[in-house]
Amino acid sequence: MTGIILYDTVMCILVFILGAVIGSFLNVVIYRTPVHMSIIKGPSHCFTCGEKIKPYDLVPIFSWIFLGGKCRNCKAKISARYTFVEALTGVMFLAAYIRFSISWLMLIAIILFSILIVLSFIDIDHLEIPYWCTITIALLGIPMLFLEPDLPWIEHLAGALVIAVPFAVLALFGGMGGGDVQLMAAAGFLMGWEIIPSAIIGIVLGAVYGLISKISNSKRDKEKNEQIKNVFNEWIKDRMTSDVSDIVVGEFEKGICKINADIIEEKAWTNPESFKEDCKELETKLTEIAKDMPDNKEFVFRVTAKNGVVEKTKFQQRIAFGPALAVGIAIGVIFGERIISWYLGLL
Repeated sequence: MTGIILYDTVMCILVFILGAVIGSFLNVVIYRTPVHMSIIKGPSHCFTCGEKIKPYDLVPIFSWIFLGGKCRNCKAKISARYTFVEALTGVMFLAAYIRFSISWLMLIAIILFSILIVLSFIDIDHLEIPYWCTITIALLGIPMLFLEPDLPWIEHLAGALVIAVPFAVLALFGGMGGGDVQLMAAAGFLMGWEIIPSAIIGIVLGAVYGLISKISNSKRDKEKNEQIKNVFNEWIKDRMTSDVSDIVVGEFEKGICKINADIIEEKAWTNPESFKEDCKELETKLTEIAKDMPDNKEFVFRVTAKNGVVEKTKFQQRIAFGPALAVGIAIGVIFGERIISWYLGLL
């Protein structure tokens, strides 16, 4: 009995260390792939002084602690996020080991968890989920067809379709992006029916995060709504016809306003042919009000106007749903069967 406990303890430590080491590499992937940098070439270096980081300063988790979160050479602050990613990856590898032991299922789980971590932080930084992440998750579903014979291929397809359709509807109404839909469809193909609790958990977490963000930014959003309304009211004078309303949508990306001038109700405008050209003037004026907005965030707005007067404006910050959905998927992989069994037991 003591030997078994010792073996499990040693294995847990080794698996966590492996995860932390992989997490260090995931940091490279998270930072470099969105800007099309090689993840193989080019040594790790300080972003402030450019000094190459010594091998003994690349020990996951511990190097950051020993250095006090600062570069050895220039003493510039090093983000704690790198250490967090390393520790998170170690914990997720450990969870995969505890759930599946040493097996092919564990291998698939740690690959999946690694991809979920990468796409989550890329989504946080760039508000996009890379295609290669969702494609890889979908490809992981192929070996699952053979590793889980009790879950036939038709149920894997059903899992993808059952999730993809409602998420696509949410995307149409602006609830989330196309990358989120692709992520859940890929995860549905991988997990089959077990994706259902994952989707519910992900949506709830995303909704809670969205609500918190909305409440905390309510003052700023109210001010921007008023500013956008004033700019539009001045701009649309004599440009709109009577008794016909239209909706103009746009975004602020890196502090620059961009308006979707391709989707308009032509009857609402006196000169629809010049609408795109006229929008350049509007974009310039709206960019002026974005000077105090953080460049690393993206914002969207929607303006409803009629008879040359703005009736309603809606301004809000774009939210990265990828991390919430990734948490839901991870929970589904570890506890999905138990959650479904518990729910069915209530019926």
